[in-house]
Amino acid sequence: MTAAVDRIMNAQVIYWKKQKEHLDEPEKVNRLPFVTISREYGCGGYEVASKLTEIINEELKPEPLWAAYNKALLDKLMIDTGLSESLVETLTGRARNKLTDLIQTTFSTFPPQVAVHKKLVEIIAMLALNGHVVIVGRGGNMITKEVENGFHVRLIAPIHHRAEKLSKSMNMTKGEATKMIKEKTKQREEYMKEFFKIDLADPHNYDMVINDAMFSSEHVARMIIQGMKYKGVLVEPK
Repeated sequence: MTAAVDRIMNAQVIYWKKQKEHLDEPEKVNRLPFVTISREYGCGGYEVASKLTEIINEELKPEPLWAAYNKALLDKLMIDTGLSESLVETLTGRARNKLTDLIQTTFSTFPPQVAVHKKLVEIIAMLALNGHVVIVGRGGNMITKEVENGFHVRLIAPIHHRAEKLSKSMNMTKGEATKMIKEKTKQREEYMKEFFKIDLADPHNYDMVINDAMFSSEHVARMIIQGMKYKGVLVEPK
């Protein structure tokens, strides 16, 4: 985790705790927006998320600043007990009830041995309930589908484009990259069907589907921002 992201994460927790002091009433809950990004393997999910937070932070000057969370950062939150407990302490009473409802709904049909997955669900739900986060992958859109002020994006691209991109970034042949993409795609689809009973490719699960091959990361980020404004979850300061 970079020092810059670390600072933003800590600043978010401090801000959320302060907000809780003013919102800790039964009928109130944080209303800050959040984004989830699902993507076909090989698309630039975290690159888009990072550019999205960069643009919003620089141009809109929000409080707290937005931060992007990928697998590595989410895993850090799962194993860092101190950070996890700090997140719990940021939630208002109503938000904690919402978190309980989300967990019960998500795990109502799952066997008890999926404790690790439950921890992941709790972390993602807490981030979304506080807001100003971009959650990349990890079933974020399905975990947070009942949370207000969310904007859910799916990135797609032709497999030859993803294979070319992956071969360059991982120093492998296009054939090897194509094989990896197919294997990873199968693993993701099986994971999502097992835990969420959904088809990742179904466009009805998202607010916006974007062809990652046609645009730069900045262009995709700006399209997401515009979509958020149209939906009413992102309002420019007056």
